[in-house]
Amino acid sequence: MAQTPIKPTLTQASRSTDITRPEQISNWVLVSGLQAFILIALTPALINQWGALGWAAFALGAVMAFFAYGWYTGKAGAYPVLAIFYVFSFISLLGAVLAFLSAQPLLTALIFLALTYLTAGAFARKERGASITLAIVLVIGFVVLFASASEGARGRLNLMLLFFGLYILTSGAATFIFGVRFSDLRRADVLAFYGFTHEPAILTAIETVQTRLTGFLSSSYGLITGFARPLGRGSAATGRAWRGALAGLPRPALKGTQIVLLVFGLLVFPLAIRQLEMATNLSLLITMNVGLLFVVLALGLNIVVGFAGLLDLGYAAFFAIGAYAMGVFTWPNLGLEWSFWVVIWLSALVAGLFGIVIGAPTLRLRGDYLAIVTLAFGEIVPRAIREMWEIRLKIPFTDIYLIGSEQKAFNLTNGPQGMNPVGRPQIFGVEIGVDPLQLGSLTISPPMQWYFLILLVGGIILLAALRLERSRLGRAWMAIREDETAADAMGVDPIRTKLLAFALGASFSGFAGSIYAAMIQAIFPELFSFLVSIFLLILVIVSGMGNIWGVLVGGLMISLFDRVVLAQIVPQFVPGGDVLQKWRWVMYAAGLIAVMVLRPEGLFPSAARRAELHADDDNFDFDELDPETVTVVGTETAADKGGNW
Repeated sequence: MAQTPIKPTLTQASRSTDITRPEQISNWVLVSGLQAFILIALTPALINQWGALGWAAFALGAVMAFFAYGWYTGKAGAYPVLAIFYVFSFISLLGAVLAFLSAQPLLTALIFLALTYLTAGAFARKERGASITLAIVLVIGFVVLFASASEGARGRLNLMLLFFGLYILTSGAATFIFGVRFSDLRRADVLAFYGFTHEPAILTAIETVQTRLTGFLSSSYGLITGFARPLGRGSAATGRAWRGALAGLPRPALKGTQIVLLVFGLLVFPLAIRQLEMATNLSLLITMNVGLLFVVLALGLNIVVGFAGLLDLGYAAFFAIGAYAMGVFTWPNLGLEWSFWVVIWLSALVAGLFGIVIGAPTLRLRGDYLAIVTLAFGEIVPRAIREMWEIRLKIPFTDIYLIGSEQKAFNLTNGPQGMNPVGRPQIFGVEIGVDPLQLGSLTISPPMQWYFLILLVGGIILLAALRLERSRLGRAWMAIREDETAADAMGVDPIRTKLLAFALGASFSGFAGSIYAAMIQAIFPELFSFLVSIFLLILVIVSGMGNIWGVLVGGLMISLFDRVVLAQIVPQFVPGGDVLQKWRWVMYAAGLIAVMVLRPEGLFPSAARRAELHADDDNFDFDELDPETVTVVGTETAADKGGNW
């Protein structure tokens, strides 16, 4: 029997005493009580900062606490107040926007609002990858704006945060934490509990506005991103529209344009960071160089974990081997002092050899057993380095010393005191990282010099990883990752293939370690602890295992957030921000858990990986797969030719 639609009117019937209390009412009461408590608790601080605004928060909290009782007992007069508070939440959001506009130059404010608009549109279209990425960029951008703002502008930004917090309290937190949604107010059992036979007109009006706003965001977001997305990427709808609009253009021309824009952005990037450093008195580029090195390390670990599926918990050991190889061959106390450009290749070779040495006897293990062995190796190497400053090797039953002597031991690593200095690279007789270089009117500071060197090495490693991914060896790695037994049956040598993954991943780590040692000029065993391996593993897993570009983008974002935002910007410009730095590992652990539960493929997964983890999802659109991946999943050619899958 068809249900008669509820008409928007305020007609109220006599409420029956035997009406069952809807289960959702308890959540509404809990949310209301929590919001009232938070608002009242904030009153002293708000009164001290803004005066009347604090009393307004106290009054609002008292009103919410008063009506919470009415919502619990089913008083009809309390029901429309729920809708009124939803209206108030959007008024708070409008207040946050106005406060932000008054604190920034018009052009900066418009760019930031456009980014906010795109983020809201991505959420409206339920594009999780784009929405998460834009939200992270939005947060980082706001922190940078807050850090570079004047004292007066910072006060208005604080006011913006207050209004936005009120919006979260009255709308977003209720929905996210307790599952309370505005549409629940329109349910027949909720209306009957409050004594209404028809839906109040205020609910219909708010629902209409929300529907039209969501539709506008969704349609306009699709129109804008149709011109901004790369060819063949993004959601299925925008991807098809984009491919259709640009079908007449050659693909090499589009790729060439993207490469030119990327190179131009990378070259201009340090100049923009330099201007930000001058405005904020922060050492951003030095810290960002270390973050870029960690991205290079993540690309190497992605070969071991992402391609071959080997859980390596001791990857920092190869990082240490590369750094100390640079130290041993260039430390003045040992008398070698070889050229940096020679030692950087030796460091990669030494790290690769150690990868073979540790991998050869252990790669017959699988899963947790292999992880335990790599964990042990990661703990052994720093401790061995710490003890290698008193080396004596004596032939048994004689007084002949092969290494060292009875009076003086051989000092290889300088133990816990560390190695300092380490050799720097030289170009045409000019030592990198010491003095600024003058190219016409352009001054290249030492941090910029290291930035371009890291960019060069990172580009080489990126190209090598891309070639390995599409090679026969890369396909063998992925076959082992999916099913080692089946790969062995098909002719893939699992031991040799996994050994190559270990060796190549270790050699990439050796490259990064050698540059790291030369850049910081002082290396100690404590710099290569187990937490370094865990952080690199977080970069790979959260970014998207097996996807090179995903690890590159995600690793860069997380590294810069850790090294720049948490380490420098937040403690200096946010009161009590040093607490976030102390709790950083708790934040990363919570983020890792959230990603594993909500998005197990990572923030930026490859199309094949996303298809594998959504194999049971009937709504998954395989048109999202790019041409390089569609043959792996096997969904295009057979369907186009009319054959069976």
